[in-house]
Formats: sequence, C-alpha cells, structure tokens
Amino acid sequence: MSDNFDNLLNDALAEFDAVERSSYAPAPGTSAVRHKVAVRRRARVTAFSVVGALLIAAPIAAYAANPRGNNSPPNVIGSVGPVETAAPTPSSTPSSTPAASAPASSAPAAVDLRNATLHLPAFPGVENYCKAKGTRTFVNGRATPADGVKLVIGELAPVRADLDGVPGDELLTTIRCQNDQSLNVTQLLALRSTSDDTLTPMGYVVNSADTPNVSAPFLREAVTVENGVVRLAVFGAYQSDGWPPCDRQVRGYAFRDGAFRQVSGPTTFRKAAKNFHDVDFRNTGLLMGRNSPDGSGRVYCVPMANGVGVAELDNSDVRSGTRYTISIGAVSFVQARDGEATFGILTMRSPTGATSQTLQSFQSDGDYPLGWEVLRSGTHGVTRIVKAEGSGSTVQVTVTTASGNEVWSYRPSATGQGWQRIS
Repeated sequence: MSDNFDNLLNDALAEFDAVERSSYAPAPGTSAVRHKVAVRRRARVTAFSVVGALLIAAPIAAYAANPRGNNSPPNVIGSVGPVETAAPTPSSTPSSTPAASAPASSAPAAVDLRNATLHLPAFPGVENYCKAKGTRTFVNGRATPADGVKLVIGELAPVRADLDGVPGDELLTTIRCQNDQSLNVTQLLALRSTSDDTLTPMGYVVNSADTPNVSAPFLREAVTVENGVVRLAVFGAYQSDGWPPCDRQVRGYAFRDGAFRQVSGPTTFRKAAKNFHDVDFRNTGLLMGRNSPDGSGRVYCVPMANGVGVAELDNSDVRSGTRYTISIGAVSFVQARDGEATFGILTMRSPTGATSQTLQSFQSDGDYPLGWEVLRSGTHGVTRIVKAEGSGSTVQVTVTTASGNEVWSYRPSATGQGWQRIS
C-alpha cells in the first residue's frame, strides 16, 4: 500500500466479491459475509480519510482508503503518555483557559520537521510496537527506530497555534507508526520551536481516559485550535484489525500541567446492540458496502442522525471523492439459513441532486451494523428500489424498471453462500 493511503482515514478498505453481476447472481448472505470477513481483511490504516469531518454529519469515505488486516491486533490496553499524569477529567470546557491564540495557520517553511532530530516520548499505548521513545532522526519524514518499524512525521502540514498559554506559537502535526504486524496508528504531536528552529516535543495530543489513540481523519480541515484547545472529529478507539469504528464525536484536548488532557467532548464511544431489533438504524453508525465494477468493494462509515448521514464515495483518493447525503428507510428482517438477516434501503443524493439507491443486507460483525450490497439502482434495468419486505425465509424486493413495478424474490442459495434471486 502507498504511503498516500496511509496519509488518508483509521481507518478501512474491505474488499468483497461483486454480489449482483447479473439479475440472478447470488448476493452475500450471512455465511458468505462471515467467510469474506475471515479471508479479506487487510492491515488497517488508522489515518482513515474522513474529509470535512467537522461538518454536522462528517463525510466518511475513509474506509475506502483503509485496508483491513488478518493479523491479531496488538495489545493496546493502557496508555503511555509523554509524562506520568493522572487520568484526565473531561468537562464541557477547559478547567483553565490559556491566552486566546490567533487562528491556526501553516508553519513557516523554515521549520523543516520532516528533516529533524527529535527526542520523542513513548508512543501512547503501543510503544512496544513503535519504539518511538528516544532520539530519532527523520529524513524526508521517515525514521526507522527498529526492524519492521517506520515512523512518519509531517503528513499533516504543520499548524501554528498557541498551545501552552505562553507567548509564542507551537507546532502541531501528525506522527504515524507503521510496523509489519498490521499496526498503522496516527497521533497528533505538539512541538515547541525555538528562535534557531530547534524543535522540542511537548507530547502527544490525543489523550482520552477511554483510549490512548483514536481513528480520525487527521487532515488540516478536520483539526482546529481555539484558545489553546485542539479539537478534532474522531470515530472510535484505534484498532489495528477489524472493521472501522463509526461513532463520530468531536473531542477537545489542551495542555495542562505538563501534558495534554481531554477537556471537552464525550469520553466513551457508543456501539450498536448485537440484536438489530434493539438498534435504531436512523441514529447509529452504519458500515455501508459498495460494489465496484471490477468485483471488489469498499465499506464506508455513515453516521446516521435522524435517518440522514453524509459520506464521500466512489474514489480511491477520497480527497477528490463525491460527497453524498445518505438516508435510510425502514428495515426488515428475514430468516436466513444461518440466522436472521436485516435488510435496509439507503438512498444517496449527490451534490447535483441526482439520487440512487442501494439495498443492503446488514450483518452483525464488529461494533456497527455491517452492510453488503445486494442490489443497486442503475443496474439490471432498475431505476428505483421501492421497498424490501421479509416473508418467511425470502425477501420480496419491489423495484421499478422500464416495465413498471416488479417484485423480485430473494432467498438463501442452496449452498448457503449468498442470496439468490428466484423470481
């Protein structure tokens, strides 16, 4: 994978076979999904791209750029900070407010942190895998503290802002740890710059009581600094393997008593219930699957609020993706061969106002409902997906074609490897 992908969001490419290659092609059922989950995951990128993450429902195409791994995740229990401090006690506002700082801006070109020697503190939670602690010399943004380990600095263009309340601005940028065991975690690193451009790390910014690292966009437009408080949109605790998290929150961090602490925003991440009958699909994070013409696919995080979410779709480079507003209708439940399946229709509206739809079969795998595309409007002559209703062990899908409304029936295939259209 290229470093450009690593520089985008934790965090989440999940490839899967095309499931509607013809009108009668099988679509993934529960067993097929679980099989694909077992064999298709690749190493996950923590800097998963969520462009415009500070919007009300931040676009989350991030997972188009985040591969999954099939290696066991490292033990990231606990938090190793730059100094020993008590756990932060988040509140709605900072306990004390540094002097107001000017709006954050890019650092001057004279500060070349991509070619600098820094004495780094231990990487929070994953130092055993990152070997960041100590004097590290970066060349073109790279340092290799140990075999199989790479530290990458400066993928976020340095931001100047007053972070400590003392006259003079500090620098804020990203540092990413990547190793050959599916670890790819990004942190925000704060540095002081002296008059001779010597850089001294202040510490890692993201420091929450519930997790030492998060999945977040870590893009310039997604990070703000105001009155010394660094705010960014986050989507869940970092994990090196599995499906991406999908609970969008805005958390704030400030430099207090020699270390960064969380001072605003939620302090826990919500996870959907395993029993989908107890899940409000209009108000939860959804993982939406999308098929590609080449037979691969991607998973996108869509945080729903009152039935509406936003995500950037369709491009591997999500910086040039298309932002869609996505809404969900009622869900239906169908008894599959290996358990109950949940179907939902998502309607996607592009910036031009054009709409399309996807019929998703949601499975419980991970912390959020995981959708796999069964049918999409614009394929197989379908101009609209009207509704999907369960009837015993089949699902009746009403679609609109050039001939008018038709009802297509799907049931689990005889091999148990997908949903088969039978009429």
